[in-house]
Amino acid sequence: MPKTVAALLSKFKYKEIQQIFKKARYSYSSQALDIKLSPATANFGKLLIIIPKKVGNAPERNLIKRRLKSIFYENQIYNYLYNFLIYCKPSILQLNYKELKEIMLNSIS
Repeated sequence: MPKTVAALLSKFKYKEIQQIFKKARYSYSSQALDIKLSPATANFGKLLIIIPKKVGNAPERNLIKRRLKSIFYENQIYNYLYNFLIYCKPSILQLNYKELKEIMLNSIS
């Protein structure tokens, strides 16, 4: 995958975000996070992560973002042509990398 596409995996325009919210359907829901899927707006799937300030402090929120982006990229989930909308809840801090990976992979199957 070209680096230009990798840099665009989590970059959205305002109209794209509006379209994702309109067309998104629940794929997975738990006490830790909600995952919604919508059809891709580009030639590849993208990842929109929403983490409220109620969820830990800034370094903890950034760690969750990095983990989710890493899972999305390493497992080539962008090839499924879905935009992922992930809304994180405070209990997401209790999940480790492996558990997040299982949730992400199960949400697309």
